[in-house]
Amino acid sequence: MSSKKNSSDGKTNSHKAVRSVPDVCTLFTGAGRSAIAVIGVAGPQAGEAVMRCFTAASARELKLNEIRYGDWHGPKPSVGDESEDASIPSESIVVIMRDSQQWEVHCHGGSAAIQRIIADLNKVGITSVENEDWPYPWWGAAAGPMTTSRLIREATAVLTQCQTVRTAAVAMDQVRGALQDWAIKWLNVADRSAILRAAEKRVDNVEDTAACLDDLHREVREILAYAPIGVRLTSPFRVVLSGRPNVGKSSLINAILGYDRSIATAVAGTTRDVLHAETVIDGLPIRLTDTAGIHDSGESIEREGISRAMREASTADLVLAIQTPDTPTIADPALQVPRIDVLNKSDLIEAELTETDLIQTVATTGEGIDELLAAIANRLAGTFPPPKSAVPLNERQVRCLEALLDASEPRQLTAVLKELISG
Repeated sequence: MSSKKNSSDGKTNSHKAVRSVPDVCTLFTGAGRSAIAVIGVAGPQAGEAVMRCFTAASARELKLNEIRYGDWHGPKPSVGDESEDASIPSESIVVIMRDSQQWEVHCHGGSAAIQRIIADLNKVGITSVENEDWPYPWWGAAAGPMTTSRLIREATAVLTQCQTVRTAAVAMDQVRGALQDWAIKWLNVADRSAILRAAEKRVDNVEDTAACLDDLHREVREILAYAPIGVRLTSPFRVVLSGRPNVGKSSLINAILGYDRSIATAVAGTTRDVLHAETVIDGLPIRLTDTAGIHDSGESIEREGISRAMREASTADLVLAIQTPDTPTIADPALQVPRIDVLNKSDLIEAELTETDLIQTVATTGEGIDELLAAIANRLAGTFPPPKSAVPLNERQVRCLEALLDASEPRQLTAVLKELISG
């Protein structure tokens, strides 16, 4: 079956494909480095298409949810058809049949393997669609196309891009309908009130209506409190280490990461550029930034490094202000960024500390690093939602929720809630 191709990216118009072509495939897993990628294949011809391209290592009949290892060789040419290149090597993959019309192909996470398998599926009549346009309930076993709300499609797209289990759990709660169920609950209340008022009937009484609206607004404020976490589930939190030269910023980055990412020496000014490294702290994706020591310098290269360091700190989610017993911190009252004060090289302390808010570390031995990691996680995720919470995942959802705070009439509430659910 053929369909019009988009020449810019090689994919079909996915909205048309969902309506007219039931045999579709998409990449479920996120972009970036990954050991394993998962490609979904669904539709009446999904099984036949997969088996045309795949040969299992065992000849046993494939059963539901059974993991079957084998070779992905692509579509075998028909008798007398030499158009397919038989010299292309096969890929070692795993195939799982979730339903007679829903299959998963688990392959190497590299882009070459993914693109090859999707291209092979296209050759045998399976149409590529964007993840948010996937028309099947891939997290369950029910077969057949379904209509999903915009909320669920947006949540599914976010889920595929999450980098940690903790962030993915929040997105998965929304895929399972946490925010949608909440919105539908209040939509039913608002719809009923609008119908009764249109018929000029009383809605219980005025006091009950006011109390109901207060409950709605209270719940909206609770959900919006999770927005700072929800809207950035797919991107790491930016943590910048800032301080004077030779306070041990590079050594602290290495201690946090567990390997030597930054060059650490006793020579002040070793770090002259901005260096980044990504890690996970308590389930939160973190991007650590090592910056040049901030001080007065007449050298142009050092001045540029210091300028970049200050820019990084001004846009960070959290700044670790590093000092040592003989080097004070740099206080910048104009910097409106959350901050944790860290006293590195604390083994050199000669007098009793007067500041109790300092986290004491010795980067070279690892002393105090666990306490610092806990402080970073607590500061960044102090309002992390509990399981099954309704959480907005993008700015559109946030705007709709904010509009609910300004709405008081049933018809207004109904319109905004429908906009939240369906867009």
